[in-house]
Amino acid sequence: EVAQSVGRTVPGCRQLARRARQKMAASQNDARFDIGADEHRQVTEKFIAACAGGDLQGLIGVLAPDVWGDVDFGPAGPRRATRSGAAVVAANLLRFWGPPATLVSLPVAGEPAILAFSGRELAAVIELSMHGERIQSVHVVADPDRLALLSSQLTALA
Repeated sequence: EVAQSVGRTVPGCRQLARRARQKMAASQNDARFDIGADEHRQVTEKFIAACAGGDLQGLIGVLAPDVWGDVDFGPAGPRRATRSGAAVVAANLLRFWGPPATLVSLPVAGEPAILAFSGRELAAVIELSMHGERIQSVHVVADPDRLALLSSQLTALA
């Protein structure tokens, strides 16, 4: 009935259904598993320590080999700059967030995030997505307009 409805042959529809079942099974096996808050904290601490120490190999160690990173500069700058691969992402992270930057861990909506300060000014929020005990993606929000509200809230707390 399905083959007739979609205008395909019966064997063709069976093949499509078989492939769909295989893809569904594979995606369930590869499903992202969430790690606990303690593991998030440990990986985030390793990330911060590697950045603070300018430790390229240590940073590569907490990044997944196929990690990708991007930066949102807002309307004033390029929309988004994207990099991929642990060595490339780590080198770029250290260029901007290595010494003398100050990084402070602060979970945002249950996900690990880092406030990045240049001097005493909030320069970015770094959002980390993890798969297992490795960082799978790094999203940096450096849009001054988006950071202004958070910066004013931090100033009020000080």
